[in-house]
Amino acid sequence: MAGKALSVLSAILWIGCIFVFTEQVAGVVHKTGVPISGNDFPAFYCAGVTLDQHADPYALEPLRSCEHALPNGSDLPAQYVTPAPLPPYVLDIFALIAQLPYRIAAWLWFTTLAGACVWLALTIARVTGIPSGAIAAALLLSTALGSAGVGQIPPLAALFIALCGAALLRGDDALAALFAAASTIEPHVGLPLALSIFFFRPAARGWLLGFGAAAAGLSILAVTPHVALSYVTAVLPEHARAELVAGDQFSLSHALVRAGVSERVALLGGTLSYIVFVGLGLLTASAAARRLDVTALAYLPPAIALFAGTFVHEIQLAAALPAAFLLVARGTTPATWCGRLLVAAIATVPFTLAMEHRPILDALALLCGTGALVAAVPIGDIADFTTVLGGFVLAACCVALPLAAQHVAPPATLTHVAVATTPARGDDASENWGEYLRSDPRYAAPRLDAEAAKLPAWLGLAALIAVAVGMSLARLGPRTQPAWDPRPRIHLTS
Repeated sequence: MAGKALSVLSAILWIGCIFVFTEQVAGVVHKTGVPISGNDFPAFYCAGVTLDQHADPYALEPLRSCEHALPNGSDLPAQYVTPAPLPPYVLDIFALIAQLPYRIAAWLWFTTLAGACVWLALTIARVTGIPSGAIAAALLLSTALGSAGVGQIPPLAALFIALCGAALLRGDDALAALFAAASTIEPHVGLPLALSIFFFRPAARGWLLGFGAAAAGLSILAVTPHVALSYVTAVLPEHARAELVAGDQFSLSHALVRAGVSERVALLGGTLSYIVFVGLGLLTASAAARRLDVTALAYLPPAIALFAGTFVHEIQLAAALPAAFLLVARGTTPATWCGRLLVAAIATVPFTLAMEHRPILDALALLCGTGALVAAVPIGDIADFTTVLGGFVLAACCVALPLAAQHVAPPATLTHVAVATTPARGDDASENWGEYLRSDPRYAAPRLDAEAAKLPAWLGLAALIAVAVGMSLARLGPRTQPAWDPRPRIHLTS
């Protein structure tokens, strides 16, 4: 009976998510003729056009001219550009897409991302046994509308992470290596997963090295060896510096700049913290995999690495949802509630809503968080009022915090940010983008509500780290057998 009730609730959540998503997309299509809003997909599309022209996709021109020539392609002032700081082997994909007219390409890319969101929900549900509607609710604002709606790629990175865990659960190391390599479409998100597979799955090492070599070869074919090398040595560092003041940044470097630290020190601190938390994720993943199941090798390292770093967009936090739901499904009671906190924080994307408070969005965020948490209640606890109420309170707190902060003090109450008035003189697209962010108070001016609203997600990730460390010290153990595992298993609890 409880299982049937959860199935009905899951179906209701799916219907609600599809309705809201379709309604939002229909409004965008009505205005622009394409389902994608914002400047991100035009930048990716134009980077593909630039590659087809055998030009540098990370340079200011011809990227800027292409973006401003597209219909609804860029809403920036004419002297500014939106960069496409993706690896060359990813831009190869957009070089193929750029063979299509822009509107057709936009529909194709949007369909791909929307399908990835659905596949992601179904994959996590199959691995954890949690109703897929709960996961869909958690993805609605954080991934479907937040990423697919603007043409960003986090849904694909999160999907590859989830599929890697599923492949590990089936014992397919070659497929796990493929998905681990594919997750590096967002390098800083996928790298911890790739390292985890390399160190802890010896049978996958050869496959992973082969896929890495293929990616390197594609990069050299896409651009010159010099440009491919400069992507690591110049493009990524410059883009991280450009985004330091962006309000939707979640990185430690951004927090340090807001606290008044110099940009150079902030970038150094973010880089060192990323190395530390990648290492911590790897150290704890093996023990956590023994105490939960092998999917922890795939899910925990990327989630832990998101805690700090130099460049973490809010939409990239979707990569932590597989780990969060894994804790909800199979952790002991403390681990379960840590997972619920992280699910609530990501599902409600509060620091996005802090920038544009609208009652309908705040209510929708509360619905997403509550729906995800209530439907994730284990079948045996479906009638547990305390658990259900606790889930609602978590989601409500994540939504209420930015709303309360908005009324405590004026928005711009933090560290002063220098505002530039002229675009960068260099030929680097990311440098130009950084000058734009610093010239527009909407992005550069610190907001107390936006910064305070990041606290639930930080706390959720910190709780996730505490759980992982607890498992590595044998303080926490598994609660249930994995819902989907065709192989005989032995629990190692000591």
